[in-house]
Amino acid sequence: MSGTDLRGVLSTTPRGATVRFERRYATDVDDLWACVTDPERVARWLGPLHGDLRVGGRYELRMGEDEPGADQNATGEVLVCDRPDRLDVSWQFPGEPVTHVGVTLRADGDGTVLVLEHRDLTEPAARGYLSGWHATLDQLDDQVAGRTVRDWGELFGAAQPLYRQD
Repeated sequence: MSGTDLRGVLSTTPRGATVRFERRYATDVDDLWACVTDPERVARWLGPLHGDLRVGGRYELRMGEDEPGADQNATGEVLVCDRPDRLDVSWQFPGEPVTHVGVTLRADGDGTVLVLEHRDLTEPAARGYLSGWHATLDQLDDQVAGRTVRDWGELFGAAQPLYRQD
């Protein structure tokens, strides 16, 4: 993977904080779209994905145990699903307010650029999501490259020092 923004960017507005990553993956747009929307592919790097990925559909992403309603599951509604280049969802993680995650894809030579934005966060939550999305996008790179997907907890622990605010 080569990237234009491996560490991500945190920006704030009066509405809230946004975490933004822009990374390039060595695959075509259709393959990367499948990696982020096909439940079988998503399960390989992020966790089991259940639900309906059509506009207005609901989803549950199980990032811990594959149990409905577990405290490591994100849930939400599909707001935009324009194959093969844009997916926007509401994001509800237990104990947090509803936020929004958007993914856009664009062809870039022999690869694809993925832009992930997680919007409407509080600044403290955004700092945690910087580490979390960093680790998650590293796992996506493992999946795309055909490598064994590394442990999220280890990747998250390694990423956390990059985002400390001293």
